[in-house]
Amino acid sequence: MMMIIRDIFVLFYQAVLFGIGFGTAGLAAHLGGALVAGAFAVDALIPTAIIFFAVVAALASAGSRFWPETRMPDPFL
Repeated sequence: MMMIIRDIFVLFYQAVLFGIGFGTAGLAAHLGGALVAGAFAVDALIPTAIIFFAVVAALASAGSRFWPETRMPDPFL
């Protein structure tokens, strides 16, 4: 029973962190995409997508480094 509760808590915690990361990346892309698009006189969609995925990658990298439980060993550490 305790393992089920622990698994539910871990899934809830991951969902909250995912929501925070997704919101942070979306906000950064929304604010930064228009600035980059205006600076280079291009459509706002491409810079917004680039910024969004860059922020998501940075947050995922930081999260995987500090997450206490790894599912697969990282050969680069």
